[in-house]
Amino acid sequence: MKTDLEIKNEEIVTQFCLDWAKRDAHLLADYLADDIVYQMYEGNPDIVGREQFIQTMDGFLKGLKEVEWEILRTYSVGELVINDRIDHFIADDEAKSFHLPIAGWFLVRDGKIKIWRDYSLPAGMQQVDSANPGRSPDK
Repeated sequence: MKTDLEIKNEEIVTQFCLDWAKRDAHLLADYLADDIVYQMYEGNPDIVGREQFIQTMDGFLKGLKEVEWEILRTYSVGELVINDRIDHFIADDEAKSFHLPIAGWFLVRDGKIKIWRDYSLPAGMQQVDSANPGRSPDK
């Protein structure tokens, strides 16, 4: 049985993931602690702090036609939320679109995401839009 804290933390992380569709780095930063530590992918240097997050993501998001994070499963234990998802980044040029199977690890403290680490799932290959059978046909 989930605690009230776990339910609240899952709601925060889920809404954060859904709000990527708005492609607004400032809006997304509102979910983050001031001293957020974010690992975009293994081996990449951490993004530290809300301002660095905005600087890193703002241009990237504005350069996309559409973003959709498809959440497959979510688990929580206290302050920790883990989700299994596919991140869809759609560009004007289909060859530049990509779809990434991800396991996201979020530490939520005092209603803000404090630590966030994304891990590529095994066999998770970048796929162009037309090659992704899991993508909604209306997107």
